[in-house]
Order: sequence, then structure tokens, then C-alpha cells
Amino acid sequence: MTELGAYVERFETNTRSRALRGVVAILIGAPISIAGAFLFVLNDKAGVSGGETFIGLVIGCGLGLALVGAWGCWQAVGRRGEAFTLYEQGFVHTWRKSTTVVPWTAVEVAIDHTRKNILAKALGGDVGCLVKLTDGRKILINGFTEGAAVLTHDIFEAVGRRPA
Repeated sequence: MTELGAYVERFETNTRSRALRGVVAILIGAPISIAGAFLFVLNDKAGVSGGETFIGLVIGCGLGLALVGAWGCWQAVGRRGEAFTLYEQGFVHTWRKSTTVVPWTAVEVAIDHTRKNILAKALGGDVGCLVKLTDGRKILINGFTEGAAVLTHDIFEAVGRRPA
């Protein structure tokens, strides 16, 4: 990419890890929600009232985890071959048959979406950068991209915005 200057580094997304974590989230979340539904039926048949909030919370957390896992699996399949190639004057985002060339002048804003907790780390949110382009498109970089912290730091440096 001669219009973007000299090559700096390539960062590939680990879709296998994304898919594996998605499957694990489904395998944990589905039984939790099933157990919550089973508890709800047992309470209803026994004529016991109270505890519906707790049972609803169990079902909701289980379903939420399973849905997040399904989304991760969907992303792993849909974003196979995703990579970010960093150059002096921008970066190139590729996945499957799509290529987006992003000079630094085409970046409207870079937003830090990094979360520092165990759940975020498990689901790839330990590093997060949403790059909004001037044409309205958005590119998300997350913790499943190898070296994402370095890539996002370089993007924030280049566009003059530091992570909060």
C-alpha cells in the first residue's frame, strides 16, 4: 500500500479462540437457563410463591451467556481471515473478500471500548477500539486480535486521541 507509506506490522484475529470461547459460553449458559426453567416449574407445581426474581435472574443470565456465545461463534465464522495491517499513514482491514483501506485522514474518531474485568477478558472485550470513519463505516478491534493493545495504541496516537 504505497499510498499509506511504509509497512509497520500485521495483526491477525484469532477466530479459533473466538469460536472456542463462544462454544464454552453456550455450554455454560444453556444448562444454567434450563436449570432456572426447571426450578420455575418445580416452584409452580409445588405452589410455592416467592423467589421468582431469583429464578428469573438465573434464566436471564443463562440465556444471556448463551446468546453472547452464539454471537461469538457467528462472528468467528463470518470474520474468518480477519487481519489489520498497519502502515505509517493508516491501516488496512481485511476479512474474507472485504478490504478496507483506512488512511488516518479518513478516521473521524477512535473510541476506547476497553473493559477491565474477567468477563470482558473471556469474551474479547479486554481490548476494544471502535474506529468511526468519515464515510460512516465502523471498524471494531477487540481482544481476539493478536497484539490488539499495540494496534489500538498506535491508532489513538496517529489520530491524536488518547484512550480514556
